[in-house]
Amino acid sequence: MKKLLTVLTLFLFLNLSVIYGQARPVNFGVKTGINIGKFVPNKNSIDYNYKFGFYAGGFINISLEEKLEFQPELLFALQGSKVLVKGLNIPNFDFNGNPISNSNTYNFEYVVNELTISIPLIVKLFLSNKLYLESGPQIGFIIDRGLNSSQQIIDGEDDSFIIRESDDSFDFGISLGFGFNVSERVTLNLRSYNGLIKRDDEIKSFVLNFGIEYNL
Repeated sequence: MKKLLTVLTLFLFLNLSVIYGQARPVNFGVKTGINIGKFVPNKNSIDYNYKFGFYAGGFINISLEEKLEFQPELLFALQGSKVLVKGLNIPNFDFNGNPISNSNTYNFEYVVNELTISIPLIVKLFLSNKLYLESGPQIGFIIDRGLNSSQQIIDGEDDSFIIRESDDSFDFGISLGFGFNVSERVTLNLRSYNGLIKRDDEIKSFVLNFGIEYNL
């Protein structure tokens, strides 16, 4: 299913690029900005909270019609989520080393940082000469995942709840947003990404991007 989504999305991108790129104005540019993201949904004992990150990359802008543009992008993004695990039991043992019941609990918080290659395939609809709405599919490839925490798991505690490295590195979802052309070269953009695929530990990604584009 994941391979099929990748092939279909790239097929759409290549066909639109070939069909319109030969006869329509084509512009190249770069973009960068900050993001704030988290995993969804929360679980009974686990809360996912927002963390800040950033992104940077480039794009090709192809004019389709008077008020319609197609903009495929290639972005490198650092995103992820804060994770709060609540109500972990503090292990307790008797003098013989046997576990005994204990009502004391603690919370454990850590941060997941995912370095992701994102490929948004965006269609822009202009409401005026400067203001536009945008939407399109987005493919993501998670190339690295890191975990950070100021705490340590207590010896004897089950740590299976921690999101670790895995082979589930593909992501796919929908991007929605709007932008404003400050000038012929500079554009401000606000965009949300909603993951549609459940990845390891049954999570999806939500990311809000705010940045600037520069037409070369």
